Amino acid sequence: MKALSQETEPRSDRFSIVVGLAFSDADGPAFDQAAVIAMRIPGTALHLVHVFDRELSVERSRELVGHLRLYANEKAAATSGLAGISVGIHLRSGKTVREIVQLATEVSADLVVLGSTRGPHLKHWIVGSTAERLIADAPCPVLVASPRPKEPQKHEPVIEPPCPDCVRARAASGGAQWWCERHSHSANMGHSYSYQQELPFASHDSEVIPTGIAF
Repeated sequence: MKALSQETEPRSDRFSIVVGLAFSDADGPAFDQAAVIAMRIPGTALHLVHVFDRELSVERSRELVGHLRLYANEKAAATSGLAGISVGIHLRSGKTVREIVQLATEVSADLVVLGSTRGPHLKHWIVGSTAERLIADAPCPVLVASPRPKEPQKHEPVIEPPCPDCVRARAASGGAQWWCERHSHSANMGHSYSYQQELPFASHDSEVIPTGIAF
């Protein structure tokens, strides 16, 4: 990864992600999710930011910048595909939400990513949190990345892994056929779909058929 210099003006045509880091266990999920998105969108710029409630000395600022650079380098070494992605490192002082929103505005961010150590229920890590205030104030969508639960959540009916035959059928038909022959009758009873239709959709009424929806 290469660092964005302070003199570099953000490019308006570059997808930009602001990653809020708290120097806690929540940083891992936040960075990992931002990295996954960055690797899928060529030219993405990551902006790593930590906000302090007080101003720092020059020496302390340099120390923390070095810490963030080391963290980013370790992540890049452990994750294939991150090499060459532009990364800006930011230390700001003030109120956390205000400073993250300010940075997101300055770099024309397309997404803000935060980490969370709470869960697994949504209300445990959204209500009353920094994330809740950011969702209300940020100039772009906010993604809250939490670690995977240590134990899989139980669902009724049980969540099943994808059927390999169904996956092959979708790939071979470009989505026109969603199910394999074995699942085509039982699955379609609870799943009507229209896949990869061009926008704008046709204005006339569609027809539900056994293999999906015909327009």
